[in-house]
Amino acid sequence: IIGFAIFIGVILLILVLIYGGLWLSKTLYPWLVIISEITFFISILILLPLGILKKTRDLSATGLLISSYIIGATTWVWSFIVAYVLWGFAGLLTGLFIGGIGVIPIAVLASIFHGEWSIVGKLVLLLIVTFGFRALSFYIATKAENKESYENS
Repeated sequence: IIGFAIFIGVILLILVLIYGGLWLSKTLYPWLVIISEITFFISILILLPLGILKKTRDLSATGLLISSYIIGATTWVWSFIVAYVLWGFAGLLTGLFIGGIGVIPIAVLASIFHGEWSIVGKLVLLLIVTFGFRALSFYIATKAENKESYENS
């Protein structure tokens, strides 16, 4: 009886967390979009050019890395909502059980099966921007480290 009660408690906890996550996602998403757009333009207009200058490469790399996480979080929250809207609780739960990041591929698949090609394109574009900024951040950081190693030798 105690095992059954614990099992029911865990199921209820999962439901509360998912529905609470949905409410939180729907509440935060409009703000995340605004923050992501501002972050994107700051990254393109300020951080990328700073990566060219040797003295500001550390700042550029750090800023781009932070930008990638902000845009990635927005992508994840949007995917969370899309997966739920298109495939319901089962689709969302499946995505969450795939290491949490499975929500994004589930949202892409759900969008494909529902013919929502604009959503597919936007999700793929956001993933490219997220990992592109992250790769640029590591590249610029490596260039900054190489400059320091030459100066120290």
